[in-house]
Amino acid sequence: MPALCAPCSSSCLPMRRGGKGLRALVVRNGTLKLFSLAFACGLWLLVNAGERDTEKTMLVPLELRNLPPQLVITGPPPDFVDLRVSGPRTLLGRLSSKKITLDLAGVRPGPASFRIGADRLSLPRGVKILRVSPSQVNLEIARMIKRTVPVRLNLIGKPPHGYTLAEAEVVPDMVEVTGPASQVEKLETVMTDPVDMGRLTQPTTQDLNLRGPEGDLVTYSRERVRARIDIQEVMVTREFHHLKIEVKNAAFRTVAPLLQADVAVRGPQRLVEQLRLNDGTIFVDATGQEPGRVTLPVNVLLPPGIEVVSQEPAELELQLVVDTKPKPQNLPTSGKKRKTGA
Repeated sequence: MPALCAPCSSSCLPMRRGGKGLRALVVRNGTLKLFSLAFACGLWLLVNAGERDTEKTMLVPLELRNLPPQLVITGPPPDFVDLRVSGPRTLLGRLSSKKITLDLAGVRPGPASFRIGADRLSLPRGVKILRVSPSQVNLEIARMIKRTVPVRLNLIGKPPHGYTLAEAEVVPDMVEVTGPASQVEKLETVMTDPVDMGRLTQPTTQDLNLRGPEGDLVTYSRERVRARIDIQEVMVTREFHHLKIEVKNAAFRTVAPLLQADVAVRGPQRLVEQLRLNDGTIFVDATGQEPGRVTLPVNVLLPPGIEVVSQEPAELELQLVVDTKPKPQNLPTSGKKRKTGA
């Protein structure tokens, strides 16, 4: 055992010396580290302490939550809050436009005000609020109601000349309206989109939108209704007097005491106003009639759509006679006879 002590003692000596060097190295590195940390903190403090405050303007979204279902906001709230803050540039650069939330649970019909202060904004220390616009959000809360009201067809203008409105209806003629009580309670009718009758000359069916109070707070049980508009032509009666009656297709000479007629016709105004009964439109047809006294119906030629209401006479009595007047003969010319000599 004593023989082993000498080598052991000689080998342990460097290790003891190395342990002291390691501790010295650790201490020396720790001092450097502490110095570096202190230098970084000092530099940060120097930079931030020496940095002048700057200003920044932000648009922060405004969010409304938990509005009771039976209530509605009648006045449009602002979508954003204009926020101006000041602080170190490094802090302002990290700011984000988070939403400002207003909790509407428990509000009642009527005016409601909410102050926009620092308590509603999550800002880091060192950042100051310079301006908030609006600093207070004012809301008008209304009660929602339902009501059934009649639908009214919105007809504008008049039909073209010669046409008239015979009938008009909408289906359905009643709708349920939902909206703020202040608006719905005043509604007596709900109007449709306008229909210009000046363009209509025949019956038509159209699907029309409903028109109510301005804004999107009022809704209807249905968005469109069907309108049936019956446009008809105006029917008028017109009289014609002392019209000449012609005898057509007679093979013999005709003798009649009366060759005039009075006629009343009826039809669409646009046609009757333009009607002209000229020669040849009032006549009797003597085709195939033999000599003698005959009674023939009086005919009236009219365009399609117009009919005879009355006429006088309806029949014409006339006499067909053979023309017996002698034909002229050629007579010798007058003059002295010339004597002939022997």
